[in-house]
Amino acid sequence: MASDSVPWQLSLLGSPTLSGGGGQLRLDGKPAALLTFLAAEGPQSRRTCAALLWPDAPPATARNSLVQLLRRLHQAAGRVLVSGQQILALALDLTTDLQGPVAPGESLLLADLDSEISPAFSDWLSAQRAEREAAQAQASREVTERLTAQGDPATALALAAARVTRDPLDEDAHQQLMRLHHRSGDRAAALQAYQRLRAIFALELGLEPSAETARLARLIDTEPAPGAEQPALPLSFLRPPQLVAREDAWAQMEAGWAAGVGVALVGHSGSGKSRLALDFIRAHPDHHLLLLQGRPGDQDVAYATHARTYRQTLAAFPDLAATLPAWVRQELARIIPELGDAPPPLTSAEDKLRFYDAKYEVLRRVADRGPVVLLSDDLHFMDDASIEAGAYVYSKFWGDSRAALRSMFCYREGALSPATAALSRQMYDSGAVRPVQVQPLADEDTLAFLAQVGLPAVPGLAREVQRFAAGNPQLTLELVKYLHEAQDFSLDGVRRAAGQTLPALLTGRLERLSPEALEAAQAAAVLRSDFSLEQVADMLGWPILRLLNSWEELERAQVVRGEGFAHDLVYNAVLSATSVSSWQRLHRQAAGLLSQSGGTPARVARHWQEGAEPGQAAPWWVEAAHQAEATLHPAEANECYARASAAYDAVGDARASLYRRSVAP
Repeated sequence: MASDSVPWQLSLLGSPTLSGGGGQLRLDGKPAALLTFLAAEGPQSRRTCAALLWPDAPPATARNSLVQLLRRLHQAAGRVLVSGQQILALALDLTTDLQGPVAPGESLLLADLDSEISPAFSDWLSAQRAEREAAQAQASREVTERLTAQGDPATALALAAARVTRDPLDEDAHQQLMRLHHRSGDRAAALQAYQRLRAIFALELGLEPSAETARLARLIDTEPAPGAEQPALPLSFLRPPQLVAREDAWAQMEAGWAAGVGVALVGHSGSGKSRLALDFIRAHPDHHLLLLQGRPGDQDVAYATHARTYRQTLAAFPDLAATLPAWVRQELARIIPELGDAPPPLTSAEDKLRFYDAKYEVLRRVADRGPVVLLSDDLHFMDDASIEAGAYVYSKFWGDSRAALRSMFCYREGALSPATAALSRQMYDSGAVRPVQVQPLADEDTLAFLAQVGLPAVPGLAREVQRFAAGNPQLTLELVKYLHEAQDFSLDGVRRAAGQTLPALLTGRLERLSPEALEAAQAAAVLRSDFSLEQVADMLGWPILRLLNSWEELERAQVVRGEGFAHDLVYNAVLSATSVSSWQRLHRQAAGLLSQSGGTPARVARHWQEGAEPGQAAPWWVEAAHQAEATLHPAEANECYARASAAYDAVGDARASLYRRSVAP
């Protein structure tokens, strides 16, 4: 290999080869193994490399063998490929095909490695291949979903089919292929895909597909296939490629992270707090994310936020759930009934601390598996009981930059409950948490923001948008969506749009929905927190696929995202677009659904109350008061007793006076 006119490239996916200098060199055995190890892991010590390739040899012999290997590599290539003395690294001008992101359909790492290197290297290579295969599957899934959203179903179907061919035992891949066939209008092909999956599983595993896949097949079989539709809005409007003008906030977050303290992002609604927090956490990939998310309605029920979050955590770590000590499972059964019989009601501070210690024990065991970031998003929606318990749990991890659990918070400025606001001030004063203010975008930041989402470069447009949104990223996006739907990017068009209020812009988008899609959104909004698509369908009395068709329309219009609203602003707009009669009817339907499916008493009571049925609400308020007393929350119990008294009084029931007397002075 002579000339250096051609760039040097190390190809490790498929047959390992070295190209450059006008020639190509086939690699095999330990040369290929060493170069692959350094390409994947980065600089490594000589001792580590020698032990990996010659684990059974004495250290001196292994080191000498490594020297000889490096010399042979140099001679074969006619140049230095590995540099360094005690620390070895690939030469800086040597590029590899492992440097970019994992791509769908890429070749197997070291596919043609002919010789056995060592058991240690074989284990390492197997782990690398498994990791890349998992990343390929995820990349393929994301590309397929993006193509579907962009209106290219044919290419999406081809990729989904290739994913199934590549790994016939990947059940998620089969599910995606079934959905794509059905969405494109070919129900028969979707059901054939399911039958192929059943045959493969029976032959290879002796098993049936999961209940989730079987349910998907039944749904496809019972409902007509929907027609494919174009997305209403570009994906960049849903999630701009990157944030702008957040350097100062980012620097403050990094300082808090380095100090081992909690970080709280504070800003107005739509200021980008959640996006900033998630991007920051993704920049620290050595930490696993646990999301603790407050939702509208959580404040009605003590421990509502924690019940949802701990249930999700145990579902994410099923082996952890199975190995929890009996006392932890019993304490958590207070808020997660499916864990077993709960202990007697809390009657003392010691009882409450034992309950909180059980929550800490779960997070401690999660953190022992690897560093964790616990993100408490939308803190202003969380119930005070969950926040009190969370502060106790977090305090056991705070103040140590090496702690296995880090904490971050996001909340809307001025929206915390009095109890949570007081607790936040205590944490700020003690230095356990550092507040970071998320500032509005400046004029030049808005210009960069608009360029990111692909808005035409109309002179003066950014200034008009800034005048309307005052630097709020979410308000900016909502205006941009309106302009896109109107296809009018003139300055006059922008001024007409900016002359409207934000609710008017959002209401205009809702008015373009089909009646069924709007009703589905209103039902979800009435359910508030913890709704599922199955619950929405049951509440409306619809088959699930009828709802899914409407839900896809809502996702295309960026009203919802998964099983949640795209933003609080959209959620509020849906509520505002609901008439009083529809509001009351939907609340009565929600109350009936939740009373039959184990809904918490306070939530059921509130639905009956909002549904103009105080007589139905009253006994549920009493039950909610008893539940609050059982968890040592007297203020909440008093509030529920007062509501029960008012509800009984509204229907002329004499029990109103009984519960007035139950309220402590």
